[in-house]
Amino acid sequence: MAAMAASGSRRIPLQRAYAVVGPDAIVVRPARSGVIGPLIQAALAILAVWTLVTFMAVLPLWVLMALLLFTIVAGPTAVLGFVYQVAGSAFLMERRKGTCRWQQGFLGLGLGTAELVPFNRIGRMEVAGDFDEELPSGDLQDVVRWEIRLVKDNGRVLVIGATIAARPLADEALARANDLGQALGAMAGAACASAAL
Repeated sequence: MAAMAASGSRRIPLQRAYAVVGPDAIVVRPARSGVIGPLIQAALAILAVWTLVTFMAVLPLWVLMALLLFTIVAGPTAVLGFVYQVAGSAFLMERRKGTCRWQQGFLGLGLGTAELVPFNRIGRMEVAGDFDEELPSGDLQDVVRWEIRLVKDNGRVLVIGATIAARPLADEALARANDLGQALGAMAGAACASAAL
């Protein structure tokens, strides 16, 4: 279910992310596999620079301009994407500060705050999914998604993360979602409405 790290924190796998639950903070970070995209983009930018420098005397001016513009855009965004995938976070709950923060993604490097909720504004945590929802044909979904949500005292719902699994493995994905929801609720001092099959 959750892997224990050497520092006493544990990791909970989510959809395209993972949560690190520690004694003083809970962090949802992007999956490590997401670094592949920025690396490919960086390789293409390096290839464009090499082509620009090597064939500057023979390529037409419009091709040189296209390569230059591609390099100007792709190079920095590749670096930003790489830093976000390695060091950025999507969500951060800190016991000491008493806040939950949703971080800006990709171009914001996961550093700037997009949403801030103090613990005293948290109504509850909840886990909800589409296990019982039917397709238009009347069949049940083949893939089940469980969302971990924070519900503010004014009723506004903010999604923290999600787990996804094939229907036969829905209970395992639900256990991970409930585990994270309970950890979030315990740190914030809020109730957690866990889901059940």
